[in-house]
Formats: sequence, C-alpha cells, structure tokens
Amino acid sequence: MGEREEFGFCPKCGAVMQGGVCQSCGYTKKGAKEGTKKPEARRPVKDNRSGGTAGKVLACIGIIAGVLLIVLFVVFLGALTFGNVVSDQARSSISDGFDRYYDYYNGGGYDSYDDYGSYEPYVPDSSDEFYQEITDATSLECSYQVIWQSQSLYPDDPDDGCTYDSVYPVVTGENDGRYAAVNARIRDMVCEYQDTYREYESGVSSYAYVTYMDEETLSVVVQHRIYDGSSVLPEVKAVSFRMDTGEEIPKEQMITVDEELARQFRTRDSAQNGGVEFVEEASDEELIRLLNDEETAIMFYTPVGLEIGFNYDGGWVTVTIKNTIL
Repeated sequence: MGEREEFGFCPKCGAVMQGGVCQSCGYTKKGAKEGTKKPEARRPVKDNRSGGTAGKVLACIGIIAGVLLIVLFVVFLGALTFGNVVSDQARSSISDGFDRYYDYYNGGGYDSYDDYGSYEPYVPDSSDEFYQEITDATSLECSYQVIWQSQSLYPDDPDDGCTYDSVYPVVTGENDGRYAAVNARIRDMVCEYQDTYREYESGVSSYAYVTYMDEETLSVVVQHRIYDGSSVLPEVKAVSFRMDTGEEIPKEQMITVDEELARQFRTRDSAQNGGVEFVEEASDEELIRLLNDEETAIMFYTPVGLEIGFNYDGGWVTVTIKNTIL
C-alpha cells in the first residue's frame, strides 16, 4: 500500500500544508520527506487600478500646472505691455504739456476748439470780412516810429499779489515836439489805474496796441484788466490822432451815431460776434447813448476798417464798419 499524504495548517502563515510543506510560504515541517518540491512563493499581483489612478492624478496635476503657467505668462505679458503703454502716455503727456507751456509762454496761444492746436498770430487785412482780434499793425514806412515802454510795480511783501503792469508805445521822430501831446495822451490813457491799482485785490494790467499806423493816422487801443478777487474786469479805451498835427480825432468825426447805426450795430454784432446778449436786449436809444458817451464809447481804426463799440457792466463789445473813409 502506498504512503498516505498528510494535510495540516502552516504554523507560520496559516495556509494548508501538504506532506509537511506549506503550499503558500514553503515552510517545511521537521520529518517531512526530503525531495518533496518546495512550491514557488506567489508574487503579489500588481494592482493596475491603483497605478492607473495615480497616473491620471499626476497627469491632471501636470495639465493644471501647465495651464496656470500659461495664464500667469499671459497676465505678466499683458501687465508689461499695459505698463509700457501707460509709461509712454505719461511721457507723451509730460512732453506735450511742457511744449504747450513753452509755446504759450513765448507768445503763442491755443485753440480751445482744437485741443491746444498751433497758434498763428492774427494779421488783419483789408480783405477780411471783419476785424477779429485787437493786435498790433505797426509800420516801418512812416516818417515817425514807435518804441515800446513798460512799467511795473510790485509790493515788498512776496505774499502780496497786488501788482501793476503796463506796456505802451512812445512816438518818436524828427519833430519830437509835435508828438509830445500824442505821447502824453497815450500815457494818461494807459496809466489810468497806476495810482489806484492797490484798491483791487490782485492789481491791474494795462497793455496798449497800435492798431493802425500810416503817415496821416495813428490809432492806439488799451486793454485794462482789473483783477478784483476771483473775477477779471475787462475794459477797453481807444484814441486816434492826425499825425500831421498831432491832434486827437474826435469820435463824432469818425462816424455819425444815430438810429441807423444802432440798427447796423445790432445786425453786425449778430454776424460778427454771434450775438452778445446785452446788445440783443438793449434798445436803440441805449445803444446810441453808449456809443456817444466818452466814458463808454470805443472807436479806432484798423487795416480792416473802423471798429466801434462800448464798455458795459459785462465787459466790452465792438463791430467792424468796413469801407470807412479815414
């Protein structure tokens, strides 16, 4: 009869033992037959599921990290570009501001309808439809000439902003005696506020213009600016001379002020000035009174024609009468 195999349990791992040998871990019981083949230990089965999940997680993390890097790069690039644009705009603004200030300070100006566009001085001409701006129209072809004189008064206290400034022409020529009365009249008109400028918070400035100059006639206009607190009170005065005698030309000899002129004044004001409210609301009688009053009336010659008008509470206004015989 053949040998009977014995079965039991492994004292090491608890698995089934056959013939004294553990079928799982290979443990051999003492006394077991030699030559019994020891079974191979089982290799742990690889859990492909756990390894695949980890790979997916790592892949997702990599993708998210890549996207974040791209987003950060785009944001950085955009911020860098925006910073350069802002920097360029700031440099451009500083440059333009300085250029505009430099141009304005040196006698230029700006066009409020063209964003500080380039300013060209107005040169009046007889072909102009009307006189546009009070400006100088001097000539070097006359037997007499004008030189410019200025006078300024400043307080000792640097915090005191009350000042006085004036600029006016002085007529010179071979017969200076003839022009003494002309110069005295011009100076009196320009320096009207010299003794009283301290009565106003920020003082007064008075600048004269030679608006017409030929061998027979000279017209001088003064623009007073009275700086009273936060407001500026403008005022215009004018005088014209016969240069062969040095006599002042009376306003009644320059033009006749009547009802017809009052109506023309209102019509011309609408066309040339866009219609000043005071003129539109004033009666003909009031316009005649203002144009006749020596204290309010403004009359002077220009290369375009005769300029007439008046000062009123809101400022001053003039219109151009062309083809006026001097």
